[in-house]
Amino acid sequence: MRLPFNIEIREQDAATIVNLLFGTLAILFLIEDYRANISIAAVFILICVLADGADGYLARTRGQGSLGLQLDSLADFVSFGVLPSILVFFAAREAIGYNRLGYLLFIVSFIYAVSGMLRLARYNVATQETTFYGLPITAGGLIIALYIIAGLPPAGLLLVALILGALMVSDIKYPKVRNVATLAIVGALLIIILLLFALGTGYWIVALVLLPLTILYILNPLFRGYFR
Repeated sequence: MRLPFNIEIREQDAATIVNLLFGTLAILFLIEDYRANISIAAVFILICVLADGADGYLARTRGQGSLGLQLDSLADFVSFGVLPSILVFFAAREAIGYNRLGYLLFIVSFIYAVSGMLRLARYNVATQETTFYGLPITAGGLIIALYIIAGLPPAGLLLVALILGALMVSDIKYPKVRNVATLAIVGALLIIILLLFALGTGYWIVALVLLPLTILYILNPLFRGYFR
């Protein structure tokens, strides 16, 4: 589809726009009433992950131009950089209070957002290889979302966000997951969480199942000493 101002939107770009849509909606929900909408915002991140995965698949099979790459990074920064940092701020705020440690909440949230921005900027200017340097920002956002959906202690998000931020700007090599079976399993679990959340039952159990799988992705390069 070609827009009036001479910008062509491909199928993969449409998936990127869906990613941005739900990331923006989640932020607006948090602004409206963060106490009631923290879980909804976290679930919206899962939709963003699925849209990002669809974008990546279409880009690999149908090609991706320079415009698509920039659109993808801009959407990812909103959905997996800004949104998770806001989620961390509000979720931890409910647990430890704002008056006592408000400055700490802001600092940690800001560090996560900046780390995500640096991670995306480095990816955009680097030569595309079979591995990522630094934890992919999508994985970071997914872990924060699953942590919240699983109902784990909100105060722990501060430490989680700092660790994820450090990994995103690190030189640790992370493989680009291309195994169809692995992607299908992760995608199916994400869809199950969404369906169970809509039904209001059992979604946190599936999140607890998927969270260790994402943590294994983080730990695998560390144990192998897989550094540049």
